[in-house]
Parts: sequence; C-alpha cells; structure tokens
Amino acid sequence: IRTNLHIVLCASPVGTLLRTRCRKYPGLISNCSIDCFHRWPTDALKAVVDSYLVDVNLLSYVGSTSFSGTAAMTRASKTSRESSEFDVVRLKSAICKSLSDMYTSTLVDSDKMLMDLQFHNYITPTHFLESASMFTFLLTERSSEIKVSKDKLASGLAKLVQAREGVEMMRASLREKRAVCAQSQKECENLLVEIVSERRLVDEQRKQIDTDSHRIAEEELKFKIIATNADADIEAALPALHKAMIEVENLDKAALSELKAYKAPPKLVEMVLAAVMILFRQPTDWNTAKKFVGDNDFLTNVKNFDKDNVSALVINNIKGYVNIVDFSSEAVTVVSRAAGALCTWVHAIYTYASLAIEIAPKRAALKIAEESLFKKQEALKEAQEEFYGVTNKIKVLKEKYDTSITEKNRLKADADEIKKLLDRADSLVTGLTGEDDRWKKSLKQYDIELSTCIGNALMAAAFFAYAGPFDSRYRHDLVQQWLGTIRQQTIPLQEQFSLKEFCCKTSKTLNRHLAGLPGDDFSAENACIATQSRRFPLCIDPQGQAKRWISTNYGETLIITDFSDLNVFREIEHGITFGLPVL
Repeated sequence: IRTNLHIVLCASPVGTLLRTRCRKYPGLISNCSIDCFHRWPTDALKAVVDSYLVDVNLLSYVGSTSFSGTAAMTRASKTSRESSEFDVVRLKSAICKSLSDMYTSTLVDSDKMLMDLQFHNYITPTHFLESASMFTFLLTERSSEIKVSKDKLASGLAKLVQAREGVEMMRASLREKRAVCAQSQKECENLLVEIVSERRLVDEQRKQIDTDSHRIAEEELKFKIIATNADADIEAALPALHKAMIEVENLDKAALSELKAYKAPPKLVEMVLAAVMILFRQPTDWNTAKKFVGDNDFLTNVKNFDKDNVSALVINNIKGYVNIVDFSSEAVTVVSRAAGALCTWVHAIYTYASLAIEIAPKRAALKIAEESLFKKQEALKEAQEEFYGVTNKIKVLKEKYDTSITEKNRLKADADEIKKLLDRADSLVTGLTGEDDRWKKSLKQYDIELSTCIGNALMAAAFFAYAGPFDSRYRHDLVQQWLGTIRQQTIPLQEQFSLKEFCCKTSKTLNRHLAGLPGDDFSAENACIATQSRRFPLCIDPQGQAKRWISTNYGETLIITDFSDLNVFREIEHGITFGLPVL
C-alpha cells in the first residue's frame, strides 16, 4: 500500500491560506515533494490550441482567406491540392500563434493593472482553454449562420432572375397590344382635336355674346337711372313754373299800364322789375325797365323765355333778390298784382334754371351714354346674327363629336386596361431590379464576413475569455494589441471590429438600450459577455445598471432575492423547479 498509494495535494499560492496551512502543518514542507507549476510556455499553449482545432475544417476557409509574402510565392510552385494543404497548415499555425500571443498580452496587461490600480486579475490556463474552446464554437456557429443566409440569398436571387425573365416576356406581349391600341387611340384623338377646336371657337363666341349682353343690359339700366334722376329733378321745378306761367297768362296791357304809371315806383316793384331786367340781360334802372315792360312783345318774351339756357352769372345775380325776405309774390301782390305775377315768374325761372345748371353734367353724361349704348347695341345685334349663323354648324359638330367620343371612350377603356397590366408588370420588374441589386450587395457582404470570420472569431473569443475584468482604458489597449497580433499573422479581420456587431443583432442591442442599459460600446460589450459567454458571468455593478437592465428585461418572471433573506434558498429552489430566472 505504501508503495502504490500516491497522495497529491494541490494548493493555490494566491492569498494567505497556503502560508497559514504551512505554519500549522510543517509536514507539508518537510515530507512532501514540492512542484511549482508556473505559467504555461508558448509551445504548450500552441499544442493545446492545436488539439482544439483537430475537429475544425479549416480547408473550407482557405479559399476566402489570403496570405502574403513567402507563402504566396511558395503556393505558386505547388499543385492546387498541395497549395490548399499548405494553407491549412499555415492558417492553423497562425491561429495558434494568435491565441497564445493574446493570452500572453493579457497576462502582461493584468500585471500592469495591478501596478497601476492595485487590482488583481488572475489569468489562469483555464481562461486560455476557454478562449480556444470559444473560438472553435464561435467560428463554427457564425460561419454556419453566414453560409445558411448566403445560400438562402443565392436561392432567392436565382428565383428573381427567373421572375425577371417571365416579366420580360409578359412585357413584350403587352407592348405589342399597347402599340395597336395606341395607334387606334391616336386616330380618334386627331378627330377629337379638330372637333373640339371648332367647338371652342363657337363657345368663345357664345361666351363673348353673353358677356356683351350682360354688360349692355347693365349700361342700359344705368342710363335709365341717370335719365330718371335728371327728369325727376326737372319735374320738381315744373309745378312752380306752370303756376307762374298761368299768372303771366292772366296779365294784360291794363295790368302792365299800372307799372308804367309809376313815376317813383315802390321799392318792391322796382326790385321785381330789376330782377326781370337781369333775366333778359337789360339795364336795371327804372326808366329802361318801364320802357321794356311797355313794349308790346313783353308778355310774349316772358312766355317764350329760354329757361334752359340761363347762364350761371344771371342766376348768381338773381340770387341776391330771391334771398330777400320781402321778395315774395304774396308781399309784392299787395303793392301790385302785375309785379306779384312777375315776382312768381322770377322765382320759378330761378328754381328751374338752378336745377338745369345742376343737372347739366348729368345730361351731358346721359347723352354720351346714350350714344355709346346705341353703338354697343348695334354691335351686339351683329354678333347675335353671326352667332345664329353658326348655331346650325354647332348642331352638326355635336352629332359628329358624340359619335367620335363614343369611339374614343371605347378605345380608351381598352387602352386603360392594357396600361394597368403594363404598369403592374413595370412595378414588378422595377421592384425585382431593386431587390436584385440589394441582394447582390448582400451576397458580397456575406462573402466578406465569411472571409473575415476567423479573425472576428479570434477577437470575440478573446473578449469572452479575458476582457471582462478590464475597464474601458485597459480594454481598449488590449483590443489594439489583439488586432495587431491577428493582422501580423495575416489573418483576415474586419476593418473596424465590433463585438456587438459580430455577436449581436442590431435589434438585440436596441432592446438592451430600451431595457435601461447605457448605449455606449463598453456597456454593450459587457452585455454580450454576460449573455453569450459559456461561463457564469459575475456582474460587478456598483451603479445598479446591470440590475435595472436584468429586471426590465425579464419583467415579472424574475425572482429577486438576497442572502439576508431567510427564504433565499427556497426562492432559488422555486426558480430551478419552474425554470424561472433568479437574481
């Protein structure tokens, strides 16, 4: 038993536990063979990675992965098969070298972070094994997704080509039918243009005649209003004038002799005769007035006085007499009946002449309007006679137009039906053309993603294995070193690598942001590590961001508990039993 029994004790030098045990149990030092395991050498790392790559078919990536330098020249001298095998060997060597270098660089940065921040980050070989395992998993999964999407897209593109050919055949058939319909419609339209052109001329004449008739009717109405107003003003003065002429008719020579008998006439009589002399444009002294009244034709002159042509100056001179209070027929008749009759006549002539002067512009305008109205009525009459002459022509055109429009509608209905079919075909072809271009670009993008899948998988595996404990500054430095390592090995890599773009869809990133996770790249990378890493994530969450995100993401199904809770194990058991998330 003593010969065959082997007891192996494994202890970690981290912390004070090993030292405490050695003090309590000195036999661990005096009776044991101590073997210290240090960091793995580079050759061991490469050998481990090589064992992980045994089941990975790297030959399928050689066609899309290019190498430069001596390897390219060496391939040129080999056969195709030998060249592919050589590329697989070199690619496997580059992958092993990249994984080991990324592991080494992480160890260096962990030591640097310890010196700068006094923060321990223990990178063990388990992390390296996890990175190698994660690389093979991501490479297989992501390349399979890309190939499936590419095959679906290629199949859809082939269907689009077949659909385009079928649409082109349908378009050719519709084009022939449309040409026949277009020719028939063109012949009908030429006939309609002639008919509509002639009818338009007739309609314009009708419209012009209607406009002229309406305008002349309005002018005729205005003319009647002006004439009525002028006549009304004159009619207002005629009763007084008729009354005065009746009194003048009643005068005789005996009554006039009474006026000639005055040697020194009364003042009112003198004023009346002076006003009469002014109307007749004679001197107003008494002797002249007495002679003028004594003339045998005096009454005739009074009766035939030209009342329509009294000047404004005479009216203005008479106004001084008419406005005198005592200058009235009643007051003057008391002194002399003949002078009273003449006083009434003077008042009537003054009123009539004043109104005549006032309405003189109206009469002039009325005369001009009457002449203009007469000319327009004559022009309208000629236009109406011309219009009546073309009315019969309109009837003939109407019959011809109705016949042609019926034919046009029939042809148009056929053309519209054919046009609908052609529009649908054009829309389908145009839509298919857009999809064709977009899908071809997508195929090229899938080829690029497939060619850079190895480099991207290496970066993502390193992220999942090492990047979690590092803050944004140290993580950025690590990423730059890893990118340089992969490019140094001439492994194709995305130009601007992003973990969230490689591992997560845009919709997932958006949902995380809506669930309360900050939208910066650092938080997005942490979310990818927490959700897609194959090991259990430990979220150090001083600000509660991860807690809010997880609570919002799982909602009411999430069980939240704490180790201070007496029912904590019961809550965990409940979650495990019913498959519910526990925080």
